[in-house]
Formats: sequence, C-alpha cells, structure tokens
Amino acid sequence: MAIVVLVPVRLLWEGLKLLGRVTLAVLVFTWERLLFPTLRFVRNWIIRPAWKFLRDYVWGWFIQTLLWGIILTPVLAFVLDWILKPVRRAVEEFLWRRVLVPMGRWLWRWVLRPVTRAVVGLVAFVVRWFVVWPLVQLWRWVLRPLWRAFRAAIVFGWRVATVVVGVLVVIPCRAVYRAVLRPAGRAVAWVFERVVVPPLRWTYERVLRPMNRFVSDVMGAVFGR
Repeated sequence: MAIVVLVPVRLLWEGLKLLGRVTLAVLVFTWERLLFPTLRFVRNWIIRPAWKFLRDYVWGWFIQTLLWGIILTPVLAFVLDWILKPVRRAVEEFLWRRVLVPMGRWLWRWVLRPVTRAVVGLVAFVVRWFVVWPLVQLWRWVLRPLWRAFRAAIVFGWRVATVVVGVLVVIPCRAVYRAVLRPAGRAVAWVFERVVVPPLRWTYERVLRPMNRFVSDVMGAVFGR
C-alpha cells in the first residue's frame, strides 16, 4: 500500500513543489534581470525624454507660442471684434427694441396696471369699510359718549369736591383763623413787644454795646488800627 499509493502521491507532490519553485525562480529572475531593467531603461531613456520634449517643445513652444500666440489669438480677436460683437449688438438691439420693450409695454398696459389698480382699489375698500368705518362708528357711538360721560362726571365730582372741601375745610379753617389764630397771634405779638423786647433792648444798650466799645478800644490800644 505504501509503495503503490503513498509513494506516487508523495513523488507527485514533491514534483509540483519543485515545479512551483522553478517557476517562481524563473519569474523572479525574469523580473529582476530582464523586465525591471528594461522598464527602467524605457522610462529613463525613452518615456522621460519624450515627455520633456513634448512638455517643453510641443506644448511650450508649438501650442502656446506658435499656435495660441501667433495663430489662435489674432483669429479669435478678429472673430470677437468683427463677428461676435456686431452680432451681439445686433441681437441686443433687436431683442431690446423688438421684443423686450414691446413686451414690457404690453405687460404694463394689460397686466401690471390693471392688477395694480385692482389691488389698490381692494386695499382702499378694505381700509375704508373694515378699518375706518368701524373706528368711526366706535368713536361716534361708544368712545365719544363715554368721554362725555367721563368728562361730566369729572366736572361734577370736581364741583362737589370743591363744595365739600369749602364747607368742611375752608370755612372752618377761615373761622378758626379769624376767631382763634389771628387774635392769638396779636396777643403773642403784644406780649413779645411788652415782655421780651424791652429787656433785650436794655441788655443791648446797657451791656452789649458798652462791652463792644470797651473791647474795641482795648483791641485798638493793644494791636493798633
């Protein structure tokens, strides 16, 4: 069984591994020794110089300088100045004069002006009948009668208060002033004049004024004028 079954399978497996190793070694050798140097040579000595040539000469000189600067720029300037600008002006004038102005006039005459008049009329109607008329009716039937009643109540209350204050305050105060305060003031003034004023006058004339003169003479004698 070992010789018939296992040995052939093992030999087949070892052969496959050897074939894989040989194939891998061949691929690695091919890549490292042939393909990679070839690609690097192509990149360094063919693609890079060709790219520099295309970038510097073809794009830098031919396209930008020759084609764009010498050929395309004058052609485009000629087309812009002598074809596109006159066409644009003609289109603008035609569009403005023939289309936009008549359309604007038609819109204003048949759409905007009637709509504006309708809106203004509607607003005026709403303001007149839903704002002004209710306010006028409110003032005429509610606020003005209330104001008149309030003013009459204020005037009547002021008059009643004036009478009440006159009766309860002014007349008693006047009677108290005439009957009590004025005679009492006169009595106090008479007593002050008869009792307080003579001693004060005598003290001033007999004591304070001579003392003031004496002190003034002493100060003048000591310190001089």
